[in-house]
Amino acid sequence: MAHNKTKLLMSWVLISGLVLSGMVYLDFSPMLEDFILLSTSLLVMSLVVGYLLESPKVALLQLGLSIYIVGMTFGGLGWLGYGLTQESLLGLVVLITLMSSNLVHILSTLLREMARGLFQYDAVAEALKLNTSPIFLSNLTTALGFIMAAWVDSSYSSLAWLVVIGVLFSFLITISWLPMVLLNWLLEFRVGNSADRHGLLFLANWLLENPLYRTLIIVLGLLLSVLLIFVNYELLSEFEQLLWLVGIFGVLFLLFWQSLSMALMNLVINFLALLTAVASYVLLTGEAKWVLLLWMVPLGIIVDDGIHFFSRYARAKYTVFSDPKSAVIFAMASVGRPIWITSWVLFSGLAVLLLSESRMVFEASLLTMLALVVATFFILTVLPALLMSSKRK
Repeated sequence: MAHNKTKLLMSWVLISGLVLSGMVYLDFSPMLEDFILLSTSLLVMSLVVGYLLESPKVALLQLGLSIYIVGMTFGGLGWLGYGLTQESLLGLVVLITLMSSNLVHILSTLLREMARGLFQYDAVAEALKLNTSPIFLSNLTTALGFIMAAWVDSSYSSLAWLVVIGVLFSFLITISWLPMVLLNWLLEFRVGNSADRHGLLFLANWLLENPLYRTLIIVLGLLLSVLLIFVNYELLSEFEQLLWLVGIFGVLFLLFWQSLSMALMNLVINFLALLTAVASYVLLTGEAKWVLLLWMVPLGIIVDDGIHFFSRYARAKYTVFSDPKSAVIFAMASVGRPIWITSWVLFSGLAVLLLSESRMVFEASLLTMLALVVATFFILTVLPALLMSSKRK
């Protein structure tokens, strides 16, 4: 990119103009009522990113790319002839959560490498190297989930297309326009920033030094999940529709990490978190009527957190660390903070969407917020505690 800036920019601008022009064929009337709400959600998330990462420039970059990705998604839908419906709003909720996660992981990794002394251009390369594969896998699993939903119920086909096109553009823009901007626009000075450098190292060390609390976290986390799921055992009958998806995800994780134990543990953590989030929602709202579509909305961000954690854990295991405890410390120091920040960013943006008059958007946003809380707790406390307690080398 650094050696072909002019050619790449000209090509991307032409392609972008062509894709964006497809919006003229799209009827926006089904979502006009929520358009201001969605825009506000993107703005709030960008402001939270800028605050947590202590960078106004990052906030501006997050907002600009988020609007661009949504616009490209609309343009793609217009060219393909797919219209917007009320259910399309759910697809936008999924897209907003996933693309925000992609951008936060790249930007936070970039700032961490800059805090460790790398110049921004070198930090861009390092951030892409560490995040491209996990982002691709999380985008792929999300797309597959909605493809399966459309396969089960053809009425979800337009929604599935929105999510598939959206995550495709989110991935492509994250690995193209984002690094190109960063190669031409310097962010704030970061060398020595302790928050960037150390991440959640303090939490990893606390778990390591307190085996009793580590055991207590594991027991309480698992017992709470089992209790919530048992109280709402009717959910398990709906969960049967996801078994094929569980199998596909398991194969992808196995191919990606070349480790059966990591693939199985990630599957268990992901779907235990999903069931716990849904059971918590049922307990809070009394809502007992579920469709596959609502399962899909929070699934993407739950799987995304697990993928990013295990990708760093696997990198540590396959390179410099052989014992689980050191690998967990590496993962918590490098990717723990991005996961934590992503949760806060998405929680704030989804809180705005709770004001929507659309019942489905309200339900999906509230469910995803609960899933964020549950997934963050599992990925940043229960999972590290389990891995640190492992006797395997």
